[in-house]
Amino acid sequence: MAQTKSTESTEPDSVYHVMLMTSQSKGPGGRTEKVRILGTYTSIAKAKDAAHRCLFDAGYEREWFSTFETNPEALEQLISHYGTGIVVYAIAVDGTMFRVRISTSPNKLHLTTHNEDGRVPISLYYVVQTNVPYCTHERRPIYNTHLEGIFKAYDEARNFGKTLLLSEEDGVTASSYQDYCEAGPLERDCEYGENVIVHAVGSSGHNYLVSVIKGQELESVRLAEASFRMS
Repeated sequence: MAQTKSTESTEPDSVYHVMLMTSQSKGPGGRTEKVRILGTYTSIAKAKDAAHRCLFDAGYEREWFSTFETNPEALEQLISHYGTGIVVYAIAVDGTMFRVRISTSPNKLHLTTHNEDGRVPISLYYVVQTNVPYCTHERRPIYNTHLEGIFKAYDEARNFGKTLLLSEEDGVTASSYQDYCEAGPLERDCEYGENVIVHAVGSSGHNYLVSVIKGQELESVRLAEASFRMS
């Protein structure tokens, strides 16, 4: 879709990233989660506008959801489970869960835009860390996902991401984990999910996943149709 251009562009101190987390049932006690970054915006108001309409822009319809919550007071109740920044919480009739979050970061890349919708027009790569606490089969796992870095080149994002769970200063190495798997130099994932370049299991059984994700707009209704098995 062509963007409407404005005549002015200023460099903001902060930028705002719209993240979509889609969580689907994988059988008894298990779920799998997919993370997309739908864009970076130069104002919080523009980011909220994009976040509130992103599922509908992609072709989803309101009746496909048994729950669709955007009320800030209601969303505050979800902070303990899913963290801050949630602006849309939706559950489809088949149990698929959608969370749209806005993550804020300093504008270290000096990003600007002339688009009236506030979206930064260049390709960006995002380093995302997801923590999954150990849980029994009686409880569903809670995915705690955070944006850790933003880069203009994949290789820069990859180099940052592969050291995210390590700390030379604190003596944390790959052997500090029960299990530690990193994607090979020519691989884009380490077989623990799309875009996941590092997977580790801590001593307590917690899982940690680091992903490098290229920003993308939701393309069309076919993404919705692929996510659902509507009867």
